[in-house]
Parts: sequence; C-alpha cells; structure tokens
Amino acid sequence: MLLAVLSGFVRETYRLFIDISPYLLIGFLFAGLLHTLFGEKLIRRHFSRSGLASIFKASLFGVPLPVCSCGVIPLAESLRRDGASKSSTMAFLVSTPTSGIDSILATYALMGPIFAIFRPIAAFVSGIFVGSVTHLATKKDKDQVEIHPHSGNGETGGKKSFKQAFYYGFKVLPSELAGWLTVGVLIGGVISALVPADFGQRYLHSPFLAYLVILLISIPIYVCATGSIPIAASLMAKGVLPGAALAFLIAGPATNTVTISFVYKRLGRKIAILYVISIAVVAVISGLIFDSLWTGSSGDGGLIAAGGEFIPNGIKIASAVLMILVLLNSRFDLNRLKTRNRNNLQEIIVPDMNCPECQLKVNEALTGMPGIKTVLIDLKRRKVAVDTTLDREQLLDRLKSAGYHPE
Repeated sequence: MLLAVLSGFVRETYRLFIDISPYLLIGFLFAGLLHTLFGEKLIRRHFSRSGLASIFKASLFGVPLPVCSCGVIPLAESLRRDGASKSSTMAFLVSTPTSGIDSILATYALMGPIFAIFRPIAAFVSGIFVGSVTHLATKKDKDQVEIHPHSGNGETGGKKSFKQAFYYGFKVLPSELAGWLTVGVLIGGVISALVPADFGQRYLHSPFLAYLVILLISIPIYVCATGSIPIAASLMAKGVLPGAALAFLIAGPATNTVTISFVYKRLGRKIAILYVISIAVVAVISGLIFDSLWTGSSGDGGLIAAGGEFIPNGIKIASAVLMILVLLNSRFDLNRLKTRNRNNLQEIIVPDMNCPECQLKVNEALTGMPGIKTVLIDLKRRKVAVDTTLDREQLLDRLKSAGYHPE
C-alpha cells in the first residue's frame, strides 16, 4: 500500500514538472527581456501620482512583470518611499504577484488556454478594484510619504544588454522562484496521488462550500504565482470547480500573512482589512464568471486541458533537465566559485542589498568593470563574491557609486 502511494506521488510529481518546464524556460527568457524594457524608473514615473490613471497604469504594468509574492513586497516598499500613492501601490501589490509572463505560460502548460487568458485579465481587474477601493477609502486622508532614494537606485552606467536580461531571467528570477515552485510541484503531486478522483463532487459539490474552503486555504498561505499552478491544476483534476481553482490562483499569490503584515504596517489597519476583503471578493466573482463562461461553452474539457500535453515527451524531458540545472545554479554557484578560485576571490558584504532588484543592480554595476571575470551573489547572506585582480577599494567605490553601502 505504502509503495503504491509513493509510486503514485513520484509519478504525478514527475508529470507536473516535465509539463511545466518548457513553458517556464520560455517564460524566464521573456521575463528577462521584459525586465530590461520596463525597469523600475519607468514604472515609478507613471504611477507616482494619486488617482485612477495611476491605478490603471500600476495594474497594467504589474500584470506582465515577473515579480513573485516574495519579491513584490520590497519593490512596493521602494515605490511607496519614492512617493507612490497608497492606491497605486496597492494596485501594483495585487496585480504583480498574481500574474507574470512566466506564470501565464506555465498556466497554459498545466491548465489550458482559457485559464492562461483569463488569469492575467483577472489580475488586472484585481489591481484596478483594490486600488480603487483604497483610493476611495483614503481620498480624504493626507497621503504624506517621506521620499528618499532607494539604496539601489544609483546609476551604473551603460545600456541594459541581452546578457543582463539573460542574467535576470535565468539567475535572479529562478533564485526567487525555486523554493516556492518546488513546494508547489510537490503539493500538486501529493494531491494528485492521494486525493480521490471524485473528491470535488463528493465533498465540495456546493459552490458556496468550494469557494469558502479555497479562500480559507489561499488567503493565509505564502505561494507564488507559478508555484500555485500545479496545486490548482491538481485540485481541478480532483473535481474542484474550475472557477474555485481560478480563485486560488488569484487569492493565493496576492494574499499571505507576510503581505498582509506589510500592508498593515505601511498603509494602516483599514487598508489591510479592505485589502483582504477586496481580494476575496474579486477572487470569488472572477471564479463565478469563469464557471458561467465555461458552463456556457458546454463544459468543453479541451479548453481547460493542459497545454503541456501537446509538446513531444523528449522536449519536455530535456527542458526538465535544463530547468533543474537552472534552479541548482541559482542556488549553489557561490560555493562553487569559492572552491574553484580562492586566490583571486574578493568577498564583500552589502547590507542594503535586500531584494532581487538589488541583486540585479549590483551585478550590473560590477560586471561593467574591466578586470572582473565573474560576479556571484548570495542574496540571502547579502554577500558578493568577485573573481578579479582589482583592488578591494575599487570594488567598494563602484558599489557606492551605484547607491549601496558595502562593507
């Protein structure tokens, strides 16, 4: 019995991972390109003012950006400190982690074309709704913010290149997603292997009960837009309503205890309460609309069939192997450099390098210097390892010119 359960878990986890890998690799590439095109300064310039126009722009910009639940918090904090209004900050905080070019492609891989189209639309509407509610609730309040430069906003010089886009897409972004993606695939494998095929019809046959359970699960947990996909796909495969699965894709990445705490601390209790209620309302309404449209199409299963099934198995396996290498490289390359070349290694602590955006800027600042062979960054320890013959003071001066305070 136990052997059969373990075999089923391994089989389903393997299936989920190879189905999603080709689309994740494509998504990482486009994510890096989008990041070089948009950039933080462009985003800030367009929603630093209060009003519906800035809410619309913040929501629209947030949808394709490949920033996850964990990465959007420091970025939202940076935007707020740079003078963004409460309403546009909230719109960005909701639409950004709910979608993204990588998660849109991964959604198509596991859940089909309608989900892949409907999800970014729902993310955009969520941002508009939450931002508008915040705007109306704070219209009479004085929205005063202490504006000061972000530690990582210094100019590093030079144009952003394809190499930098590649670094962000296949180094910075995977390091942010690796843990939550792994957890999502494993949970999806557990659900697929252990939950009965008729679970949805037997226990969640009532739409009210289905949506209530989904909201109770999704609001407090910490899951990224991509990591939520295998979980939602597995729930739907067990008979959970497609709309309830969509509600999980919206509420899961947008709400969690960490984000709620951030909103409470930076924007106040009233905004935090409105935030949670608004997300729940949008998630349920979006799910009900989705169920209605799907039922109106006679419940065509092909519209919510996994797009990954159409890719040849050899390509999926090769993509999965490459995906594993990308994820491993995003985590363990610092130790590899230490072992390979200790003589020319310079290690620098950068205390104010605290988000993936900072990691990218530090990398851009140092790789632009002649005499530097390799730059590897451990974001968790705020440590930079540089393979170079340059003096330490030159490296410190470069980082200081980029707006950081290295030690």
